[in-house]
Amino acid sequence: MTDSAANDSAPHAAEPQSLLDRFGAALPVALTAIATAFAGLSTSELQQAMFWRSAAAQDQSQAANQWSLAGFKRDRSLIVQTTAAQLRAASGYTPPSFLASDTTTDPNVRAALEWLAGKGPPSAKLPEIKDDNVKGLLQAIQDREAEADLLKRAARISQATINSAIDDAEKANKQIDNEWTVILREAARVVDERTRITPDAHDRATAVIGATAAQAAGFDLENRRYRLEANLNFGIGYLYEARVKVSTAESDRHRERSKTFFYAMLAGQVGATISSLALARKHRSALWLLAGVSGVVAVAIGVYVYVGM
Repeated sequence: MTDSAANDSAPHAAEPQSLLDRFGAALPVALTAIATAFAGLSTSELQQAMFWRSAAAQDQSQAANQWSLAGFKRDRSLIVQTTAAQLRAASGYTPPSFLASDTTTDPNVRAALEWLAGKGPPSAKLPEIKDDNVKGLLQAIQDREAEADLLKRAARISQATINSAIDDAEKANKQIDNEWTVILREAARVVDERTRITPDAHDRATAVIGATAAQAAGFDLENRRYRLEANLNFGIGYLYEARVKVSTAESDRHRERSKTFFYAMLAGQVGATISSLALARKHRSALWLLAGVSGVVAVAIGVYVYVGM
C-alpha cells in the first residue's frame, strides 16, 4: 500500500473552529442564563409591588381609624356643647367663679381652674411639615385632585420623609394627651366638688344654681377639648392618607420595573430559541424540526388563550 492510499484512508483531522463559531455555540446558553436572571428580577419586583400595595392598604385602615376617631370626638363635642347650653340656661346664665374662690398653689389645679374659666385648653397643633413635597401632597389630597396627579406628587416623596412626619405627629399627639390628662383630671375633680350640695347649705337655691353653673363649665371644657383633639386626629389621618399615596406610587414603580424585566426576559428567550434553532439547522439535526413544531404549537396555544379565553 502506497503512502497516498494510507493518507486517504486516515480520518480527516477536525478543522479548528473560528471565534465566531465558538461564540455562536455559546450564545444560546448565555441568552438562556440572561433570560433566567431577568425572570428572577421580574418576579422580585412583582413581589415588591405586592408588598407596597399591602402596606398602602394597612395605612388606609390607619387613616380611616384616625378619621373615625376624629368624627367620634366631633360628635361628642356637639353632645357636651348642647348639655352645657342647657345647664347654663338652667342656672340663669350665672358665671362660675372658680379662680376667685381658690387659692391653691398646685400648678395643675391652677391650670384646671383656668381651663374651667374658659382659658383652656391651649391651642394644639401637630408639628409643622417642613418638606414642600409632603405639604403639597397633603393640600392636593384635601383639594381632591385626580388620583394620577396625587401619585405623581407622591412619587417625589421618600418613605423616610413621610415616616418621619407621621412619627413626629404621633409623638406630639401623645405628648399633648399626657399633658392634658393630668389637668383634665383635676378639672373633673373640681367640678365634682363644686356640684356637691350639703344638707346644711344656707341657701339651697343658690347652691343649686352654683352647682349647675359649675357643671356647665365642665361640659364647656370638654367641648373645647374634644374639638381640639378631633383636629389633631384629622391631621394625623391625612398624613396616613399621604403615606397611602406614597406606598401606592412605590408599588406602581416596582410593577413597571417588573413588566420591563419581563419583556427583557422574553427577548432573551426569543434570542436563545432562535440561536438554538440556527445551530440545529446548520448541523441538520432532527431536533430542528421538533423545535419548530413545538414553537408553532406554543404560539397557537398562546393566541387561543389570549383571544378566546
